[in-house]
Amino acid sequence: MTSEAVHAEVSWRKAVAHLKEAAAQDADASPMAVIHSSYYAMFHAARAVLFKATGGAPKRHDSVIQQFGLLARDLDEAMRASGRAFNAAKDDRNAADYDEAVLSSPEDAHESLRSARDFLTVRDARHGFGLSLSRDS
Repeated sequence: MTSEAVHAEVSWRKAVAHLKEAAAQDADASPMAVIHSSYYAMFHAARAVLFKATGGAPKRHDSVIQQFGLLARDLDEAMRASGRAFNAAKDDRNAADYDEAVLSSPEDAHESLRSARDFLTVRDARHGFGLSLSRDS
């Protein structure tokens, strides 16, 4: 297995782990934790896709989002929608973590988790990571 393939697999496993962490949280009691973990699921899934598609992936969040967006823009609408969802997840996570004027709600958390599940499901179907996502994640 090439180092790029190993990096893609490890990044994907991290994505699945973060998705499971988000799903295990109580959105009513810990909405910011759900939003945070949901974003990180998407971040690591995007890195896995970049490793698989281009042979490399940056570590900085804005750079990952930018490169994923460049990859997505030339593909079909599902891929472009994934790029938009990833960018929105970053904004939601930043607001939850850093914006004093924002208090995340359970509804925000449920939406973040749905978005992360959809992102990983579409990416797994498209890029064939072969690491199943259970219904519980």
